[in-house]
Amino acid sequence: MQTWQLTKTPRLSGQQNMDYDLKLLADFEEGRIPSTLRIYSWQPKCITLGYAQKVDQEIDVEKARELGWDVVKRPTGGGIVFHNEAEVTYSLVTALDNPLLPKGMIASYKKISEAIAWALKQFGIEAEVQNSKIKVKNKFQAPSSKLKTNLCFSYPAEYEIVVGGRKIVGSAQKRGKKALLQQGSIFVRETPKDIFQVLKKPYQEQDAVSVEEVAGKSFSFGEIGKVLVFGFEKVLGVKLQP
Repeated sequence: MQTWQLTKTPRLSGQQNMDYDLKLLADFEEGRIPSTLRIYSWQPKCITLGYAQKVDQEIDVEKARELGWDVVKRPTGGGIVFHNEAEVTYSLVTALDNPLLPKGMIASYKKISEAIAWALKQFGIEAEVQNSKIKVKNKFQAPSSKLKTNLCFSYPAEYEIVVGGRKIVGSAQKRGKKALLQQGSIFVRETPKDIFQVLKKPYQEQDAVSVEEVAGKSFSFGEIGKVLVFGFEKVLGVKLQP
């Protein structure tokens, strides 16, 4: 059984969180640390953008900061994510050829999603890994056969985690020479409506459901972190320790 490092770092700023994940990836590739699962949160609240998005084209940064939100780019891809004070985020670094994960980005992504879905089920949440292509479930119609949106939680992509067809976790993966970094956001509490005014482009409404909405109660950072650890240990067959 592989032993992985577990790191919990609540309440860091957006830039601190992204720098931390990039350092984990670099340290792993240099052989300084083992495979690592990190669980973290955000202070202040933070808007993150995928590596291919441009902040000045997407976000009114001044307005966001007036509303108490930080703005930062992620090293992984995907769309805009609003990380509020309740959200729990994870990152994972491990070898590209780790035998515990299937080969290839999509297959490894699916396996990691299965671990998180198992964790959410411990709260009585019927989370499942979406096995089909994009399905638009809200009232907005895609402009073409290929859905385009700048928000991560507007739709569930293939092998993301859904409840009743609505997205509850959004993840993305970056691959280096020897290792992968996967980052994922667990949608714990609904995004406040006022923050959408900072978006510069037309957007498709989020088609997401929160942990609190489904479970009908709130969970602490510690409670969510605990079930995430159990999920990774159960599904991947690893031992996580600080």
